[in-house]
Amino acid sequence: MRKTMTITILCLALAACGKGDKQADALDRAALQSDPAAAAELRNQADAIRGGTDASNVADPDSPAQGALQAAGNTAAANPVPAAEPKQAPLDSQTGLTR
Repeated sequence: MRKTMTITILCLALAACGKGDKQADALDRAALQSDPAAAAELRNQADAIRGGTDASNVADPDSPAQGALQAAGNTAAANPVPAAEPKQAPLDSQTGLTR
C-alpha cells in the first residue's frame, strides 16, 4: 500500500515537473525513495531521458517517465520488501510500564 501511494504521489509530482532534464531529475528523486529494484528501473530511464532527444510531456501516458514509473511499480509489486517489526520500549521491572 505504501509503495502504491508513493508511486501515485511521484506520478503527480512528475506531472508538474515538465520535460527533459526535469523529468530525469524527478525520476532520480523517486529512485532515492524506492526499493533497490525499482530504483534501478527509475535511474536507467532517467539516464535514457538525459541521453535522448525525447521532448514528450511527462503527463502523456506514453512518455518515458510514465513508462519508468509503471516499470518501477511492477518491479516493486513483484518483489515486496517485508515490513520491519515495530520496536517495543523496554519495560520497567518494578512498575511494568514502558520507560
